[in-house]
Amino acid sequence: MDIMVKLFLMFMKLSAFSFGGGYVMIPIMMQELEKNGLIDPSMVTDIVAIAGMSPGPVAVNAAVGLGYCVSKLHNMGAWGILPAFMGIALPCAIIVILVAMFFFNVYKNKHVQSALYGLRPAIAGIVLYAAAKLALTNGIFFAHLDTLIKTGANFMLAGHHIAELKSLVLFAAAFFILAKTKLHPIYLIIGSGIIGIFVF
Repeated sequence: MDIMVKLFLMFMKLSAFSFGGGYVMIPIMMQELEKNGLIDPSMVTDIVAIAGMSPGPVAVNAAVGLGYCVSKLHNMGAWGILPAFMGIALPCAIIVILVAMFFFNVYKNKHVQSALYGLRPAIAGIVLYAAAKLALTNGIFFAHLDTLIKTGANFMLAGHHIAELKSLVLFAAAFFILAKTKLHPIYLIIGSGIIGIFVF
């Protein structure tokens, strides 16, 4: 029961304060998971990847996936899904309903516009931080020896890991394709998974 309460409170906090969408939630989620010791933070990346390529909002998918994994790790069956889902969904529903009731009345207000202008670069910075955190904790950059991608092409300097070269090529290719085409990210995720089977 204690784990279910922790899951609910953790996702409720994430939902209430993660402005900007599901990917903004990732660095906060990793901090919460580390603090509560519910799951290995390295598993978060895999769950986020699955959540991103699944239908529906990334935040809800990630919460359900993490709730399920925590349940399995703590021998709770699949019961962790419920508090994780409720924790992520309830604050969103309540906030959206309240905001929708008066948003269009205040949208043109100069203070509201100024606040939105302030939020946009901060959210971009948070998303960039999430990307860097994922790269650092998953063996792509500056990995500890226990998080190295064993089947990767790891570039080492003076005994310290610098980067995993196959991952860098995939990163650069994904970034270039997204920047230059209108290809949906789901195709990149599926394609990267298939390529990973052959190159790792």
